[in-house]
Amino acid sequence: MKEKRGVRLDTTDVMEGVNTMTFDAFSNDDIQKIINHTIECMSKDALEKHIKQYGSLEKYCEHLSKGFQNEQAMSDVIRWYGSKDKAVDAILQSTGNEEELNQQQNKNDEVYRLLIEAKEKRNIELEKEGIAKLAEIYKEMFKVDNARAILLDLGKEYLQNDMLVKAIDDQYGNGSAKFIAEAILRYYGE
Repeated sequence: MKEKRGVRLDTTDVMEGVNTMTFDAFSNDDIQKIINHTIECMSKDALEKHIKQYGSLEKYCEHLSKGFQNEQAMSDVIRWYGSKDKAVDAILQSTGNEEELNQQQNKNDEVYRLLIEAKEKRNIELEKEGIAKLAEIYKEMFKVDNARAILLDLGKEYLQNDMLVKAIDDQYGNGSAKFIAEAILRYYGE
């Protein structure tokens, strides 16, 4: 069995056409650092809410660590940042500041409203402006140099995830999720 950069590949199975790749991108140390940082940045009220929801701090930490078992999600995160180390660094830069998060959410809401206005007016320039602003918000929020990969994944989710579509459409009007997704895909040439 060969191992390279956290990916193990059994060459025998590959030769036979069976894909048995496993994903070990984030070490236990990385995961523990991220979980500890998340808890340290969380407000006392938010932490108490999660402890109550999960029954104990340990069970809440277990819940957080399970998120790292989603191979597709972790692969996406590494793709967004370009490497596991850059992803860990960006996550550890997060402050968890509720005021900052609310400001980002408000900016995002403003941009979505701008995009809906572009949809209603069929204004391609307004649409481009909205997606460019959305990219700036995501760059700041996720601490990335380029938000293209994140936004393309978001656009694809808006076309595939019925619960997400419903949430966006309920907030911004019927067809909003599809329009925003298509605007992202048009802007980035997909």
